[in-house]
Amino acid sequence: MIENNIMAFLEKNPDLFKEMGNIGMGHSCTAVSQMLGIKVNRSIPAVWTLTKEETAGYLELFEGGSIGVKLSLCEDVGGSIVHIVSLPFASKLIKTFFHKEVSSIGEIDELCMSVVQEMTNITTGAFVNSISSMTGLFIDISTPHFCDDLKAEVLADAPEKMLVVENRFLIDMGSISSELLFMPHRESLGLIAERLCRRYGFEIPNDISL
Repeated sequence: MIENNIMAFLEKNPDLFKEMGNIGMGHSCTAVSQMLGIKVNRSIPAVWTLTKEETAGYLELFEGGSIGVKLSLCEDVGGSIVHIVSLPFASKLIKTFFHKEVSSIGEIDELCMSVVQEMTNITTGAFVNSISSMTGLFIDISTPHFCDDLKAEVLADAPEKMLVVENRFLIDMGSISSELLFMPHRESLGLIAERLCRRYGFEIPNDISL
């Protein structure tokens, strides 16, 4: 019930997490730009919630055309983040570092995958650091690992509702999508919401003050 109350509050006050997504993806965009050595712009990210049932259908959109990389959250915030990397995004990274063209997920070998994992480690770290700076919470992340089965790994420990941050990086006059599934534990979500309320002057509901 507490988790549902938290999500209901956040859905009524979307600017709280939209601002977190905006700042977090801004830092991620800078990290991508530095990694590629080129100018990278971005769109204003879209942030919304999905139920566990909706997530199953949403993930089907990425089957065969995207890579899922998962990282665990620890210290003040527990849970996980899954970074969904589209094939065009992965191809751009691989071409930059190895001058190799890939046209399908199956062509991405272990060495190429290491570049994708490093990118997600950097961008997710930038996103998490922005949350830390906004909330004063210490958040650490695990080593990223490739999801052999994206849908199964997400749903294995998905909360009843999760936050999706969708961003578009503008590279070489093209648009490349990037999605983050933010899945903090119930207590951690309440703590983040409480800290964001204090930061932006929102009244803190009793049912999320943990």
